[in-house]
Amino acid sequence: MRVLAALAAALGLALAAAACERGAPARGRVLLVGIDGATMKLAGPLLAEGRLPNLSRLAREGAHGPLESFVPLHSPRIWTTIATGKVPDKHGIKTFVHALADGSKALYLSSDRKAHALWNITSDAGLVTSVVNWWTTFPPERIEGVMVTDHLLKEELAKKRAAFGAQAPDPSAPTAHPEPWEARALAAARASDGLGPFPDPLAPIEGDPRWHEAMRVHKGWGATLRIMRETRETDDAVTRIALAVERELHPAVALVFLPGIDRISHFLWGAFERDPAGGAAGPPGRLMEAGSELATLRGYYEHTDRLLGVLLAAYGPEDLVLVVSDHGFERLEPTGSLVATGGHETEAASEGVLFARGPGIAPGGGTAGTTVNDVTPTILAWLGLPLGADMDGRPAAFLDRPAPKVIATYDTTPIARVPTESRGAEQERLEELRALGYIE
Repeated sequence: MRVLAALAAALGLALAAAACERGAPARGRVLLVGIDGATMKLAGPLLAEGRLPNLSRLAREGAHGPLESFVPLHSPRIWTTIATGKVPDKHGIKTFVHALADGSKALYLSSDRKAHALWNITSDAGLVTSVVNWWTTFPPERIEGVMVTDHLLKEELAKKRAAFGAQAPDPSAPTAHPEPWEARALAAARASDGLGPFPDPLAPIEGDPRWHEAMRVHKGWGATLRIMRETRETDDAVTRIALAVERELHPAVALVFLPGIDRISHFLWGAFERDPAGGAAGPPGRLMEAGSELATLRGYYEHTDRLLGVLLAAYGPEDLVLVVSDHGFERLEPTGSLVATGGHETEAASEGVLFARGPGIAPGGGTAGTTVNDVTPTILAWLGLPLGADMDGRPAAFLDRPAPKVIATYDTTPIARVPTESRGAEQERLEELRALGYIE
């Protein structure tokens, strides 16, 4: 028996050593949640009021504060920087679209990315990894785990529109890897359980007769409410998909992207950051005066915090949790038929948010000096994996971990991607970007 026990112990040590050599984390798992457009300008007051309990718990147990970004504040370039630790000139995703030879525009795709992302690095290290809805992940990549791309839910939306006479997209190209996860993810997105019951964050506007009058009179306002409804549905669906992946894979590293705060803020930010001259931001001017818009904007931050709580339920104090955003928001003067009252065009909107909790992060710390370049290096350092010397970021100062090893680069092997053709969801995405004022 003693011999067997000794052999078992030796085998356990050998397996542990092998796991460490493959890059398995010595402690816990990693959850990285991206919340597009979240800013401490609004999150700060809501935290002080106790309206964001899940973010508040992360703040108490770890570090929190602004995350510095860099203009131009275009989401695809910044979220790709967050995922690679490299600036756009290195990773290749410069903005939303690029010109084709015939003069038309096309979205940047994952195949345009020149650098290995966090999910490639952790997969190559033998860590089961999941990615759900991250910017510029279509076509999907062959990772050790599951990738549900940012085109899956837009494709589902396109199918719904096709049922009402809109052009149906080409359904042939996969939006997830492994491919069976496309059907699984869509089934999870359509599920009616797992999140509730949560208050409807759009209720203040939905019940405001001024909005219904505005939709009748002013061009563009009908689409505004429709986009906000779809936004809520998307965030809820992404959370359900992430839960389905968590239940089946229990990944060592998980990335989840929630776009809602950015989209809601584009339409309602003027209710929070008022015209310095005293007028209301938004056509018609009186629309921002009664408070339903501000209540909806605040309520959507609270809704996002509830979704975060659902995701956090699977993670404990032994795990690393990072919640980040790519930029903040600033007041935008509406022009023409565009009804946006918020944007992120200057350095006034360059600070996003960062909440970090886990072993090696002291409670109550700040995030001073941390930039979007530093997110992936921080995660790699926590996992005990090397940094690339060609990365532009470094581990965050709030992380107490041994200095990581450094290798020249991770970009020595091809990124394995699922072969695919451009599909109808790309046009849906372009139309959405036009509605938000990102492209013409």
